Amino acid sequence: MILLTPGPCMTSDTVRRAAGQPDLNHRDPAFAELQAEVKARLLRVYPGLESFVPCLIGGSGTAAVEAMVASCVREGPVLVIENGYYSARIRELLEVHRIPHDTLSYPWLGAWDLNEIRRTLDRRRYEAVVATHHETTTGRLNPIEALADAARPSGCRVLVDAMSSFGADPLSPIGLSAIAASSNKCLHGLPGVSFVFVEPGLAEAMSRGTARTYYLHLPRYFGDRPPMTPPVSALAALRQALREMPEGQAASRHRDYARRATLIRAGLDDLGATFAVPEAESSCALVVPTLPSGYRLDVWLAANRRRGFALYETKGDLATAYYQVSPMGEVRDDQILAWLGAARDLYREPPDRPTQSF
Repeated sequence: MILLTPGPCMTSDTVRRAAGQPDLNHRDPAFAELQAEVKARLLRVYPGLESFVPCLIGGSGTAAVEAMVASCVREGPVLVIENGYYSARIRELLEVHRIPHDTLSYPWLGAWDLNEIRRTLDRRRYEAVVATHHETTTGRLNPIEALADAARPSGCRVLVDAMSSFGADPLSPIGLSAIAASSNKCLHGLPGVSFVFVEPGLAEAMSRGTARTYYLHLPRYFGDRPPMTPPVSALAALRQALREMPEGQAASRHRDYARRATLIRAGLDDLGATFAVPEAESSCALVVPTLPSGYRLDVWLAANRRRGFALYETKGDLATAYYQVSPMGEVRDDQILAWLGAARDLYREPPDRPTQSF
């Protein structure tokens, strides 16, 4: 099965073999070396990230985002910038932890209004503003650098969910207080490891604060000794994936993804598809096209799976009109061209019988 999904993504044979290494205890010196290398390589993915404190957490990307908002905010209020399913999840996490917050909501297919964001930050003093970088609902790449500029005059911290952009889309850590991401997306690792980078001044302040959670309290993850048993095999796979990242780190991977995304868009454009977000406003890691005429989402996904290609579903009301296809992971150009050939055939065929939704 060829995965054309925005995580988990296709990995290399060597990454999968690394996960099958001999058993290793997390108190063994060899594990300390593994963890130190993972942290050091993560901090080299983007220039300017070297000064941040990395926290490795066993769990999905949502674990990292929850750890970030629960640990990096002392009292609030927090301003949430919401324009999709995943930024809405951030708001839900704040609600669970009863952290005071306001929300600026924009249509899922829409961009932020930066002037409104600036006015909102001027009217009320917020402890933090939190947003997604790549809003994977639609493939939109939100302007995080502009948000950091807007927050700077008030001293408001900027917390970023960079789950499906970290390692491929351009991202400057300047002006950011914390960044959450995971191993199984643009880094080409396996699921099971997530991480948060914390600006040193905030890390020091957090160490003096009261924990809202036990497992997800980030200061527990400072230093070299894991507080709980980590996902050793997934970390070994991540180390190998980071070793295989091209020179130039995220900038080089961005070029590869952008080329593949353009290939996907061009092929679908020839078939008459339109897209949720213009290419100039999109992440390089995701394309969200309209469904072919006559197809329901479940029927379209099932038809592609029968031909050996896994695509991804859209969320909410978008599921009636769009689907997702991603150049993320160890995907080759010839595999994308093979999928476009299969898609061309499916466009010409009547929809298959309805199937159960995924």
